Amino acid sequence: MRLNDRFLEAADGTRIAYGVAGSGPALVLTNGLTTTSNFWAALEPLWCEQHTVITWDYPGHGESAPSRTDKGASIEAQPHTLARILDALGIARASHVGFSVGCQVVLEMYRQFPERCSALVTLLGTAEHAIRSTGLWLPAPILSLLLEKTPPAVFEPGFRALAQFANSDLGLALGRRLGLVGSATSEDMRGVLEHFGRLHPATMRTMARSADAHSAFDLLSQLRVPLLIVAGDKDPFAPVDRIGLPMHAAAAGSQLVRLPQGTHTAMLDHAPEIAAAVERFLARSASPKG
Repeated sequence: MRLNDRFLEAADGTRIAYGVAGSGPALVLTNGLTTTSNFWAALEPLWCEQHTVITWDYPGHGESAPSRTDKGASIEAQPHTLARILDALGIARASHVGFSVGCQVVLEMYRQFPERCSALVTLLGTAEHAIRSTGLWLPAPILSLLLEKTPPAVFEPGFRALAQFANSDLGLALGRRLGLVGSATSEDMRGVLEHFGRLHPATMRTMARSADAHSAFDLLSQLRVPLLIVAGDKDPFAPVDRIGLPMHAAAAGSQLVRLPQGTHTAMLDHAPEIAAAVERFLARSASPKG
């Protein structure tokens, strides 16, 4: 997977990395929290055949610098950065695909810049409160408490130790057992987990807090662009009954695609199905209504 090799400054001066490949109508891929563009490795080549695909890294992620301000690491700040990327590429309007916490970002993009959105895809994520809405084995209130109350002197080394464990054979095996990882190969997961260890803990923590406080659920009933919701029936991060189905019910006219075996790594496990579903959705969205 290529690295994002272009750079610009966010509003607070943070150096942000982005990349572009392919040709055709613009398709923006927005990451989840803790992930970089390598998580799109199985999907991006499929979409590049028909689209100009834009990828980018959040502050403190991938090739981007740590956020210079807490505000710059908020969910609400990310659409401003994305608008700057589109401006730099001379792109007025794009379809936006958000993964995990990226679902909140693309919905917030619509709130702030609706004229720059032609269609939205939420992939394995929620419209609001990313931490408290999870179905992970560790109760959501405990996760929120850890984010809020753990002193930085404890949080940062603890996060580094967790990242190191996650990137071990035992950590990967445990991830599979807990349903966090699906059928993705160890080789595919190594790239994802290696990045986990390179995150900037303080920036990631600020973004996680913001994602837990943020809600764009109110937008679902107000959308004036097509919306595709992709949910994994075995995804503990975004349980379909708690997240996918309520989002579909709230967004009149939205489309819902369920992956019966989909976990939170479905982008790696089920890339052909996801790519085809998104292509069909975008083709229908672009067709004249008659």
